[in-house]
Amino acid sequence: MADTIAKAALVMTVINVASRILGFARETAIAGVYGATAWTDAYQVAYTLPYFLQTVLGMALVSSIVPLVTRRLARNEREAAWDAANAAMSWVLLLMTGLSALGMACAGLLVRLTAPGFDAATAAAAVRMTVIMFPSIICMGFGQMTTGILNANKSFAVAAFAPGFSSLIIVGGVLAAGGRGIDALAWATLVSFAGAMAIQIPALYRTGYRFRFRLDRRNPEVNRMFAGLLPIFIGTATNQIYLAINRFFASGLAEGSISALNYAGKLMTLPLNIFVLAISSAIFPSLSEMALDKDKGELGRTLRRGLVLVLLITLPAAAGLMALRTPIVRLLFQRGAFDADATRMTASALLWFGPGMGAMAASQILTRAYYALGDVKIPLAAGLASIAVNILASVLFTGSMGQGGLALANSLASLFNALCMFVFLRRKLRLWTKVGILGSLGKALGAAAATGAAAYAVSAFLEAMLPGGGIALVLRVGASVAAGGAVYFLALFVLREEEWTGFIGRLFAGRQKNQYKKLTK
Repeated sequence: MADTIAKAALVMTVINVASRILGFARETAIAGVYGATAWTDAYQVAYTLPYFLQTVLGMALVSSIVPLVTRRLARNEREAAWDAANAAMSWVLLLMTGLSALGMACAGLLVRLTAPGFDAATAAAAVRMTVIMFPSIICMGFGQMTTGILNANKSFAVAAFAPGFSSLIIVGGVLAAGGRGIDALAWATLVSFAGAMAIQIPALYRTGYRFRFRLDRRNPEVNRMFAGLLPIFIGTATNQIYLAINRFFASGLAEGSISALNYAGKLMTLPLNIFVLAISSAIFPSLSEMALDKDKGELGRTLRRGLVLVLLITLPAAAGLMALRTPIVRLLFQRGAFDADATRMTASALLWFGPGMGAMAASQILTRAYYALGDVKIPLAAGLASIAVNILASVLFTGSMGQGGLALANSLASLFNALCMFVFLRRKLRLWTKVGILGSLGKALGAAAATGAAAYAVSAFLEAMLPGGGIALVLRVGASVAAGGAVYFLALFVLREEEWTGFIGRLFAGRQKNQYKKLTK
């Protein structure tokens, strides 16, 4: 089981890297053509609700459909699995069509609620783009349900690449439009949602599934799925609600503040979307099977390992991004309409997003464990409480820190959310030792601090030696990242972190095994 999860996570990680490279190509193209202006602020607000539904409702749909289909497949009841999937898919398409029509009709109200500080021209542009993009949630609903069915069949590759394909479409649209109007970006976004759905359909058919529209109101499993969908939706909405709160408060700050938060948020979520998403998606079907078998011992061990792995990945990434925030933002975004002031604003937000990255990673793993166990109440309660923490912190820090204060509010809320879920889940499973988690966390924090210090020192030294941008900036950032990474892995080896030393041991064992096979041929 562990080997299967590891292979699936590795495949998804490689594909996620490609997808995120395309995602940054998308953000770079948008920043270069449109900059951080009132028009990009309008686009970000118009994109807020469709993207919110894509990310949150999409995750809720995947979290609901995977256990439903997994239970049937584990019992070799493939036809029953397809019947349940068809009923769920049909109801989701009906729901998304209704939400799309409602969103288009209420576009003006939605913009006023999410960005009350916009002037008339910016608000009008946001309303227009909201109407253009809202039908994308129909494609999102079908696409996310398809992802869930593929994951339940232990098929991860095509679904993992769908966001990258979507980004590729947007890049093409932005380059083709050539800055002629911000509406072109909205149309490209709509087409990109359709592309992310369409690319998964051939893989879905290879599983043997055939979609049939049927509104079965008597299927008990589908009824249970939808009964739990609202609490799962609210529980998984936490991070996106944080972003909506950001945009609400930032709409009254300096022009470009919303866009600066968006670009910083993209950098912050890069490790989450590459590595953490791969690990959480790979272990979710297995956690569902263990929960079905009532094997809490194996479930707890798998969950502990997943938590340690994501913390070992995200904590050094957070330290590196915080230490190198300004040169990284300059390298990735500062060109064309994205000027030095936009870099300063984005770097400020990135600094304060950093402390919450590990907590956001842990929350993804913890929520999957709760949903595998059929518990939707605790993630819901923890998420709602953390939203209140976010609002309070935003009120306290925005006036003095601007967009940096909003990013800090996100980090504090994320830490609160993860801690609440961890404490209650530890009690629920009754088998984790404090040393097992907290010891690894302490080692990862110490190694991450060394990573940030090394990266900052190398960057400062090279900036004096190689000033300026262009190739010099690429060399400075590359050398600083390499130095930080080397220090991190060395620190984990010196501290004898179990997951790291175990990985090295398996690596050398695999090489020795291959050498033995060659010698005995």
